[in-house]
Amino acid sequence: MGLGLLLPTGSEGQVPKRPENQSVILSGTQSIQSVPSHAPATTTPNPSVFEAHPGPWGQMKCAYVYLEAPASLIEEFPLPSPIPRWTFPASMLPSLPALFAKAGLPKSLVLTLVSSKHLVKEGAFIHLMPPLAELESLSPETRAVIYTELAKYPENEYHTDPVLVIGTTIDEWYQGSKLRQEIVNKIKQLSYMRGEAVAFSDIPVLLNYAQSDSEARAIFKACTRTRNLMVRLKLDKTANAEEIIKYWSFGTGIRRKDLEPLIRSVIELDGVDDLGLVHVLPALARKLLYTYPGLDMAKHGVMPDCHWTSLNFFNYDAHEYLLDARLATSQVLEQFVPVDPPYQFADVLFFLDNTNGDAFHSCVHLADNIVYTKNGRNILSPWVIMRLEDVKKIYLYKGNGRVQGFRRKDVAAEKKAAQDAP
Repeated sequence: MGLGLLLPTGSEGQVPKRPENQSVILSGTQSIQSVPSHAPATTTPNPSVFEAHPGPWGQMKCAYVYLEAPASLIEEFPLPSPIPRWTFPASMLPSLPALFAKAGLPKSLVLTLVSSKHLVKEGAFIHLMPPLAELESLSPETRAVIYTELAKYPENEYHTDPVLVIGTTIDEWYQGSKLRQEIVNKIKQLSYMRGEAVAFSDIPVLLNYAQSDSEARAIFKACTRTRNLMVRLKLDKTANAEEIIKYWSFGTGIRRKDLEPLIRSVIELDGVDDLGLVHVLPALARKLLYTYPGLDMAKHGVMPDCHWTSLNFFNYDAHEYLLDARLATSQVLEQFVPVDPPYQFADVLFFLDNTNGDAFHSCVHLADNIVYTKNGRNILSPWVIMRLEDVKKIYLYKGNGRVQGFRRKDVAAEKKAAQDAP
């Protein structure tokens, strides 16, 4: 749901490229076999683990990990029908042949799709049932054109909110998922590009290849898979305790009493030199991070979304009135001020539509363009930490949006007073 902020254009935060650590052994004219046996073994860098840029936040070590919705939640969630279905407004029926032809469908398949055998009318909508073999044979380019149109209508839930594979391959994404290779290969066959992300919408098709009810649920569970960051803050005896405490206290001393004892004790403790970043986050974010919404959260009639998540970041207990887009917008306009990069801890980053100024996503900046976010209102979207550039691939793929930072007025005022002090 968008927030109608109607804000001035702001500059997007730029994510600098991380330097790649390369180990090079120069052996002159020696062949690789002639390296002495006592030479130290070389290791291949793990692309899933990297060091963030150091700064006032300290030094952070990041690792990509994958989350899937718990089995208990999947058991409560109805599986979709294995019959593929495309839903369009009934008013579009006369224009569908032209759309399909533009997408590259053969004329014979276009005639099949709009025939009475494969088309069902239901109120203001029509449902097309593409034959399974023909659907699987579509090229990624054709699939992208048709599915982009389908994504405009919420009735096509898996086209509107597809599985997105970002920054890696499908094989790597599902490496630990326990899916049979046949299923992984089918996902690769049915995938298409959405901006810079690989997208997959044909979950119903996959269910046709399940060999049992338990495997059907395992397939659906794997389709909730999401990549996020586990971050650890380096706190050895070389760490600048005062600077680190100041940064994670909003830079103003707010929350200092909560952080200083823990950070200083870890720095002083022999044998321990880091701390999970989750321990320096406010209470509610600490509670929600790496979890999925419980069914009990539906008691308010609306599930928590990105704006509820961002604006509750500072609160010990969630303020449920922030589920209302109008009231959430009011809080932003009354209690926050726009800020430009570089963003600081707890700045809320809104993704704004360039045309109408609506905020269609928000997240909270932590450090070095790493953010805390919930990507979607649905129950299968967890609270995670991601790189800002990856969140942009999810929400700015249409090219019609921008990122604008906002800072709490009390934090901004304290920072300004500190800068103006002699």
